[in-house]
Amino acid sequence: MANTTNTDTFAPFFSLQKPLHTLPDFSQVRSANLAYFPQLVTSLGGDYQALLEQHGIAPRLIEDANSFIDCQSYVNLYEQCARELKDPLFGLHLAQHQQADTYGTVVALCRAASTVREALTCLIDFIPVVHSSESVLELVPGSLTSELRWMARSGFSSNTQANYQGLLLNLKTLREIGDTSFQPEYVCIPGSLPPELVEEFEAIIECPLRVGTGISCIGFPTNWLDQPVLSANSPLYQLLYGYLFRLKGLPRQTILERVNVFVARGLSTADLSMESCAKHLGMSPRSLQLRLQAVGKSYSEVVEYHRLERAKCILRNDTCPVAAVADQLGYSERTSFGRAFKRWTGMSPQQYRRAQQ
Repeated sequence: MANTTNTDTFAPFFSLQKPLHTLPDFSQVRSANLAYFPQLVTSLGGDYQALLEQHGIAPRLIEDANSFIDCQSYVNLYEQCARELKDPLFGLHLAQHQQADTYGTVVALCRAASTVREALTCLIDFIPVVHSSESVLELVPGSLTSELRWMARSGFSSNTQANYQGLLLNLKTLREIGDTSFQPEYVCIPGSLPPELVEEFEAIIECPLRVGTGISCIGFPTNWLDQPVLSANSPLYQLLYGYLFRLKGLPRQTILERVNVFVARGLSTADLSMESCAKHLGMSPRSLQLRLQAVGKSYSEVVEYHRLERAKCILRNDTCPVAAVADQLGYSERTSFGRAFKRWTGMSPQQYRRAQQ
């Protein structure tokens, strides 16, 4: 007898209960960009921990490649390193010690694509999803020469070093995709570069450099786009593409939602300072303050709201002393809690408890 089972009724062959990693928030970049940062800064005579802390970046994030940091802090950090460590090619030198996989899962997807054109389409579509929400890439095809161009969505006033790092990482990614078939014709950078640095720059990127063009791009022969990718892997491509496509469609948590989660989870056990929250979210305290102001909130208001709701819940459902409630909410003194509670509700904690009975 023929098997008439309807395969449409089968459960999915493979699925995930949740994403495997978090997504970059507005104006964030993966902390993988800081790989080898301590070693390079130390070799130049600098104190990498002090530099990171000046820009509100927790040194521990270097070990957590899938965390995110504030883009403005990252840009400012690199510019300061170039100035103070007297290394005008700091970003380029850092990228020399990094791999294309700094960009994350999207590079594995590109390596699995069938053609270079398909790989570049994936790079353009998914770098903002997994690496940085600031990344804007564009393929500009021409009859003989095509260009991969990039820019930062926010248009930072000075991001020379971050751009140098991105340039070399982009080149490394294209070389991963194209193997020996990839031969760039030129690289363009905006701004100026002292003539004595051009030779070193070209030695690192292994192709001609065009300075002051107003754009950042890599030029290559157009016929390269239709070359097959030697590492093509159709099953892996389908798996990664499906995952990243779903990831791209996920709703992003608002800044207020993310702060609420941090405060609610750490109300009685963690440091609830704005500085601690900002580090957890991968941004500077100033950025956090401004983004909360944009939605009509302050950090202290969010903390007070959660403390009030937790206090009311405890007072309604528990008979523990008020001093213990204050301890659970992170107050060092019972009187401070009592004053705050009365300011919130117009009643003392004892009066509120009696009113609920």
